[in-house]
Amino acid sequence: MTNHLEKQIKLKKINSNKHLQNNLSIIYYIGLWPDRVKYKYLYNLYTICSLIFLVGIIIVSEIIYIIINWGKIEIMMTGLTILMTNSTYAAKVIYIICRYERIKNLVDITNSEIFNRDNDKYKHIISYYNWQGIFHHIAYQGFASICIFSYSCIPLQSAFSGKSKQLPIAGWYPYNVTSTPIFEIACLHQVLVILINCINNIAIDTLITGFIIITCCQLTILSYNISSIHYTVESVESSILIEKCIARNNNINIEKSPSKIYNKFYENLKHCVKHSIIIFDFTKQIQDIFGIIIFFQLFVNCIIVCLAAFNLSQIKNYITPEFFGSLLYICCMIYQIFIYCWHGNELYLHSMKICLSAYKNNWWNNNKNFNYALLIIMIRTQIPLIIIVGKVMELSLQNFLLILRTSYSIFTLL
Repeated sequence: MTNHLEKQIKLKKINSNKHLQNNLSIIYYIGLWPDRVKYKYLYNLYTICSLIFLVGIIIVSEIIYIIINWGKIEIMMTGLTILMTNSTYAAKVIYIICRYERIKNLVDITNSEIFNRDNDKYKHIISYYNWQGIFHHIAYQGFASICIFSYSCIPLQSAFSGKSKQLPIAGWYPYNVTSTPIFEIACLHQVLVILINCINNIAIDTLITGFIIITCCQLTILSYNISSIHYTVESVESSILIEKCIARNNNINIEKSPSKIYNKFYENLKHCVKHSIIIFDFTKQIQDIFGIIIFFQLFVNCIIVCLAAFNLSQIKNYITPEFFGSLLYICCMIYQIFIYCWHGNELYLHSMKICLSAYKNNWWNNNKNFNYALLIIMIRTQIPLIIIVGKVMELSLQNFLLILRTSYSIFTLL
């Protein structure tokens, strides 16, 4: 079975949980992950300054911009879209800081012995899921990078067209931003803030989905471990004959030999039972820790997509950086919804395969203890693993389509 998988998956082997480590490194440099920091007070000060520079200034600017232009629907919609995006990001940042200990506990479980016991045996499986997490990160970052580049070209487009100077993002500033060099400094600040916030926001999103990917990986390993007992059991008769020969030569009671062999199978299955219990508990912790913030993100994205679509419909010139930036911005928001729902759906499908794998080993040739342990796994996996966010909605592809339909309905209302 492993050889068949190796033929299907031809990927470069990488370290276990590499995608998770990459995201944690990004979050660390932004100031949100004080793990193994020598001077925590200085790191906390750095965190505060980072949040003020990256989040505080732009949120205050957008709030005042909306208040000043109250009643002007098109301008308010543009400002509200940016404000909701940054407010959601700020909420996620604060949430990560407040739940640091619980998230670190999840990271410790991913590095535990039971999650890494079969790393050498299933290198190709681990590489496949690691590359899956990295792929989603690169694809998400690719959409966002092109979007940021488009918005960054707005000041250049306004300068070449001879129009008044225009910042990448509309906002209020307590000084005249059309004069030089204040305009250039404001542009540089906005581009840096958008770029850094985008990188960190994607790191947080793919960190959460990364935990789900690790769960799917562990479910696959568990499934292979249960079904691979089928191949071991077939060698029982030959093993018994060998034990009997050794027992006769050494004058040992031969009745004990078969039970020792079956006990080995039973111990392997007991490990699978423990592994399954930890996986189920790990999934429950993911739901408890991130359920609220995922629901908040999906709910806000539903509104942001329709607002961004409304702003896009108001643009009259379709060959401008603003148009392409708005279009790619919508793609980013949709992809952000998609990665949560897709990974939640994958978790459900992976959990359903565990029960089927129990039928693939030669359970009828084993003793009662083995069959009872196998029955425990089968009964537990009758209830599939489903992440319910906000105690309201399941993460599934069906709900992904529901969110898009809801966004379209709000857009048509606008």
